[in-house]
Amino acid sequence: MFDVFGTVVDWRSSLIADFTKWSETRGITADWTALVDGWRAVYAASMDVVRKNPQNGYVILDTLHRQSLETLVAQMSI
Repeated sequence: MFDVFGTVVDWRSSLIADFTKWSETRGITADWTALVDGWRAVYAASMDVVRKNPQNGYVILDTLHRQSLETLVAQMSI
């Protein structure tokens, strides 16, 4: 077995395209490439918080992704 997600699935371009299309219908302007790249960049750090604090319990990956996205959206004033 091996992980093919980053190889087979083009999540980056898909997200940039989806955010761009979504924002155009709402009159929102943002650097979606920076958001998506930033979102990926904080992935390991969000996992480390969970790994280093087992006393806080298990956190669903979707929850970590959402928390990271909300933080970046606020930082980028989107």
